[in-house]
Amino acid sequence: MKLGWAFAWRSLMAAELLYISGGLGQLLMMGREFNDIAEVVAVMVLIVTIGLLNDRLLFSTLERKVRERFGYDRA
Repeated sequence: MKLGWAFAWRSLMAAELLYISGGLGQLLMMGREFNDIAEVVAVMVLIVTIGLLNDRLLFSTLERKVRERFGYDRA
């Protein structure tokens, strides 16, 4: 599930870059077109932050519960 989400997130970002429809991809492209490096870096940091937050909050919790359920946490 974690790997599937990562592929979906990358696909979403690529689709927004190709078909500008409003969103982080559009902001990234506009920053690139206007040579606004601060905007490009800020959007990249935001994309990474969203990815890390989803990983830490959603998938780490889910993974911990699965490990406890099937006994993988036992030494």
